[in-house]
Amino acid sequence: MCVIKFKNLYVLKGGSMKIIRNLVIAMASALMVIGVSALKVQAAPVKMADGTMFDAAYYASAYPDVAAVFGTNPDLLYMHYQLCGKAEGRLAVAPSSAAPALATGTTSSADFDAAYYAKKYPDVAQILGYDPAVLKLHYDLYGKAEGRFPNAAAENAAGAASVTAPVAPSAATPTTGVTISSLGSRYAAVSADMMLNGSGTGYHAKISLMNGIGSAVSFGIQYDLFGAKPYNGKTVYICENVVNNLPGGQVYTRHGFANLGVPTNIMIVLDTQTGMIDLYVNGTLVGQVANTNLLQGQLSACVEGAARIDGDTVIANFSNVRFKKPGTTNTTGDRVFFWQTQNTNAGIATSYSGSAPGGYCTSSNITVQGTIVGLGIFDWDSAYANVSGMGVYALWL
Repeated sequence: MCVIKFKNLYVLKGGSMKIIRNLVIAMASALMVIGVSALKVQAAPVKMADGTMFDAAYYASAYPDVAAVFGTNPDLLYMHYQLCGKAEGRLAVAPSSAAPALATGTTSSADFDAAYYAKKYPDVAQILGYDPAVLKLHYDLYGKAEGRFPNAAAENAAGAASVTAPVAPSAATPTTGVTISSLGSRYAAVSADMMLNGSGTGYHAKISLMNGIGSAVSFGIQYDLFGAKPYNGKTVYICENVVNNLPGGQVYTRHGFANLGVPTNIMIVLDTQTGMIDLYVNGTLVGQVANTNLLQGQLSACVEGAARIDGDTVIANFSNVRFKKPGTTNTTGDRVFFWQTQNTNAGIATSYSGSAPGGYCTSSNITVQGTIVGLGIFDWDSAYANVSGMGVYALWL
């Protein structure tokens, strides 16, 4: 709890104490800005001057620790919500009273449906409340770039668009029985026998090719309870094609349903003459994407396991990880440099066998496992740099 002590001018938040200079002046200014002086305790939420719906009576009854300090004074309760409660995930109104106040029924993918947005993304509503204007602002500033949908029609359209059409490869592209040793000299590739297990709302195992200057392609197995329809709550083969890291520079495609707990050979093949990328499952071509940006810079490879939110667990096993460098042929695994393992979340650990970081190898075995901690309200879309464990290989050394 964030407790404001008027007498000593201290704020206690998250177990740490900071002196707040001129706190009284700041609070008075905040009250003037947000317009809480006219607020009265009542049994239904009211719309504040800043657009937030707030129910002082609910707030006091739902959070007796706050009421013990501030009583039932509506001005002070709203001040606490704005300065502390919102960041702590406290609700401004009772959950049952929030949704009916929102307008629904938009059908165009260009329209914003606040009721849909709040229900689809409770992590946002828990912090920002249910005011349509505030939710729309979040979507414009953050949600769109994070891949969130503005309404149900947009989600359904994305799901339909992500259903991969039958592959029509060029005559030079083999479609079945392909292994890393059968690729020609023009190709770079990484493959692994991958097995994914986990628990919770989402977990993922993937291999990647990247160039170190902002472009990459990954392919693997993912379970996501909140994935795009019709893949939500199912396990799929998924590709992320990162042309660049700007909003809209990442494209996700699904390439059929997958199985948990079953070893599966996954392979990414980059044509270094055209920028076309072939995606293989057990030696069969299941999809193609293009990324000519990958033809710039030096290529490296990565295996990675990740989970979605706090409490979600991932167990991603990568065995017989092999590599193909451009300019070589008939290889069962080119010699590459095992650069490092890296864990971006305190709950995730990466172990290895067969070869150690900081040395050369032709194959590798890695396991990423653990339970996500410390994300708070965020998930693997909004905190993507803090949800995984990985092994990184340099293909150019």
